[in-house]
Amino acid sequence: MLVYKYMSLQGLDACLSLRTIRFTKPANFNDPFDCAAAAGGTMEGLNIHPVGSTNADKLFMIRNGIGILSLTRNPLNPLMWAHYGENHRGGVIAIDTEEAGLECNKANIISASAGNVIYTTVRPSLDGDHLPYHDELTAQHDRLMLERLFLYKSLHWSYEEEIRVARRVDYTPQMRYQDFEIPSSAIKAVYLGAKYFPALIDDYDGQLPRVHLKYREHEIYLCNQDRQTWDLHAERFDPTGFGLPTD
Repeated sequence: MLVYKYMSLQGLDACLSLRTIRFTKPANFNDPFDCAAAAGGTMEGLNIHPVGSTNADKLFMIRNGIGILSLTRNPLNPLMWAHYGENHRGGVIAIDTEEAGLECNKANIISASAGNVIYTTVRPSLDGDHLPYHDELTAQHDRLMLERLFLYKSLHWSYEEEIRVARRVDYTPQMRYQDFEIPSSAIKAVYLGAKYFPALIDDYDGQLPRVHLKYREHEIYLCNQDRQTWDLHAERFDPTGFGLPTD
């Protein structure tokens, strides 16, 4: 299965150079409600866990001991480009989930093929569940509980068409995320934003990475705006003989 990851230009450069993908702890997500199902005794603020509430304590540890890789089905979503692709200046990578190890039930608590996010207007509750500790969670745990823990999200976010992979990460509180290596062959394509080249033209100091030149081993596509609709299109880019304007 092919899935897509949006990122900034610097993030894209790091991803392609190091061949890594990033699993972020839910406690550090931009949405404070994310992976924070209602548990008996939880308090507003969501990272505060009251003493004496077993499920709330365990939920706190889960949000700091499990990492989430956020992916999507669509590499040409204008909103996603604006929000996660550095205002159309960044990029998207296409990942083969099998080759990247994202379908392995031993390495992942939730695999890519089982990671479709469920968008809802109602926040899920864990009051009826007996939560395991974060280091005990596996793909074999109750599916509905895993969905309530990791896959429910507010309907406000439905434009993301998100797919998630969940796995254990280093619990060290100071660590906000953990990077994992994937084979270079798992990266099937690279999409550059519609504002990628304008950004390079304005980069007088040469600080921005020239992704289209550095990573020619990958299939590279350049996004552009449709002239008559609000849609984006992508065309295969051939860097051979290509040069940026000098004036």
